[in-house]
Amino acid sequence: MTSKQTTIGDKVKQLRKAKGLTQTDLAGDHMTKSMLSQIENGRALPSMNSLQFLAGRLGVDPGYFLEGEDEAELAPLVRELEILFKEKKYAEIISRVEPLTGRTLPMTIDAARLLEFYVSSCFYTGRGGGEAELERAALIYERFGLFVERAKLQYISYALMFAQSKYAEGLELIRRVRREYEENKVGNDFIFEIELHYAESICLSALGDYAGSREAALAALHVSREEGIYYMTDHLHRVLSTLAIAEGDAETAQAALQKARAFAEFTEMQESLRLVELGEIRLAVARGNYAEAVTMAEAYPLEDAGHTANVQLLSGIALYHLGKEDEALEALSKVELGGQVYHPLDRANLFTAYAYRAQISQRQGKGDEALQLSQFAYDQVKEYPPSVYTDMIKKTYHELHV
Repeated sequence: MTSKQTTIGDKVKQLRKAKGLTQTDLAGDHMTKSMLSQIENGRALPSMNSLQFLAGRLGVDPGYFLEGEDEAELAPLVRELEILFKEKKYAEIISRVEPLTGRTLPMTIDAARLLEFYVSSCFYTGRGGGEAELERAALIYERFGLFVERAKLQYISYALMFAQSKYAEGLELIRRVRREYEENKVGNDFIFEIELHYAESICLSALGDYAGSREAALAALHVSREEGIYYMTDHLHRVLSTLAIAEGDAETAQAALQKARAFAEFTEMQESLRLVELGEIRLAVARGNYAEAVTMAEAYPLEDAGHTANVQLLSGIALYHLGKEDEALEALSKVELGGQVYHPLDRANLFTAYAYRAQISQRQGKGDEALQLSQFAYDQVKEYPPSVYTDMIKKTYHELHV
């Protein structure tokens, strides 16, 4: 077995799978399935005529299969990055890939995947950047006719836009990606279709179109249910619950949370269950069950610092309504807006901590402090779409500034 055979075979197999083709589909009448299998497994070297045929079927230039034998060094790295990505070791991925971004990477699919892992890791760590690498990866996929892969890559662009509060641009991009996916797909990638519905739902809610957001989330659940894959089911029900609470509909929120809990318990995913429990504390506060909310908050495990701010907020609000203002102020003063809180609803929810602190300060005779706190909260959310959170903040502001 030669390195050239292995390189060509790997490239043929990778492109074939990326385009959703079986070996029979690709072989056609030009060669037997057995011959194609030998080529892909590095046991045979295709003739130039066969190479031209395969290149034509796969939408690439024949030279792609012959170029850069020394570029095979990227393949092992990509496999390592894939494992790290599944383990959510984003910082390690960045440290491994960043030194390579300064040099000219080959125009190969492995290079595109390497860049894709890097950009995704930049987003998940909240460090930003990666736009140039994203564009480079998109060009590579386009070069090889992998338009569906290119569409999937743009899903990361949506996430970057969302993190920069470019909600309308993100929505436009997602809808454009859906059109591109529909026009170029060979088969159905139901998981990607669900992700597109989810992204549309999140963008619409960020823009204040809660009805449209709910419709998109329900469309995602429909695909999941119809295809029997139940991808993101618990998460989508949590989205529906959050929308309902934002609109002051506690009954609908409870029904959605019950479904989310059922799926979280079925899958035995602890992170999902923790998020459901957090939603249940939020619902208890929304329904005025403040003593219950405090008890639930005290029992909530805080090994994940990402949820600490929300638990402190909900505990503080419940204590405030129970008349325990000193304890409430202590909890609310600890609420900090994390660097990865991007959605206006999530941000507005956390900013209510300042409005509650303003009300307590006012009652304690600290008028100047109350004005400053209410002014700060108001300034942060005045451009956000309406919700129970913005309503509370604006009401507090107008009460203190009349």
